[in-house]
Amino acid sequence: MKCDICGKKENIPFKCNHCKGFFCYLHRLPPNHDCRHLQDYISKKDIIKRNPVDDEVVIGNLIKKMGFSAKLIFSKTEIKHLLLATGLVVLVGLSFNQYRRIHIELILIFISAFLVHELAHKFLAQFYGSWAEFRADAYGLMVTAISAIPFIPFKFIAPGAVMIGISDGRRFGRVALIGPLTNLVMGFGFLIASHFFPYSPYLYTGASFNGWIALFNLLPFGVLDGQKIFDWSKVTWLSVIGIAMILFIIAYLR
Repeated sequence: MKCDICGKKENIPFKCNHCKGFFCYLHRLPPNHDCRHLQDYISKKDIIKRNPVDDEVVIGNLIKKMGFSAKLIFSKTEIKHLLLATGLVVLVGLSFNQYRRIHIELILIFISAFLVHELAHKFLAQFYGSWAEFRADAYGLMVTAISAIPFIPFKFIAPGAVMIGISDGRRFGRVALIGPLTNLVMGFGFLIASHFFPYSPYLYTGASFNGWIALFNLLPFGVLDGQKIFDWSKVTWLSVIGIAMILFIIAYLR
């Protein structure tokens, strides 16, 4: 399907909740596609801003000690979407072993690989002063749920994405990049830990799963992080996807 504004082809386009049009990630927000219901969008944001207690849970302050005061804010809707998406990701992770091993260590690995990735997008966007909320996608949820079936060979994890309101290309690229970076950091962390605790199978699983999540999200297609990073900086994309391939191969072969 093509974006209604620029005509860019998107396999999983964004649908505007106000005008019901379909757009690419650059034009998905109402202000970026001159939505005919733009005033409704602005009014809704103003209401939420004036009454944050009714719809928001303030978790804390981001790196407050450094002198910043960006709040980590979650709406009730966002928390529901995150819980649903995280549950499906855990099922996909467990399906790799045909659900034969269901241990709390594995569940925590799958939860952290997904949640830390998405929250990194959100926190950096909010640090830049942007509105940022995770939203589940109906098509993505369906495909992720199908991937949780044990005999499905190809696993697809894309139950949703963090919606942000950043128009600056450099900042937009950085927000896209930080998600896979968290998986690389955690993946190599698990890999290093496996040398000190070589008899723990969960450490290798943590390394390979985080490597796979990073590698998958860095593919330069559709709404994945890789497409946004590729559009921003091809050198950065090549460097990061190369590191992700190294992590995945090393962890997978162990």
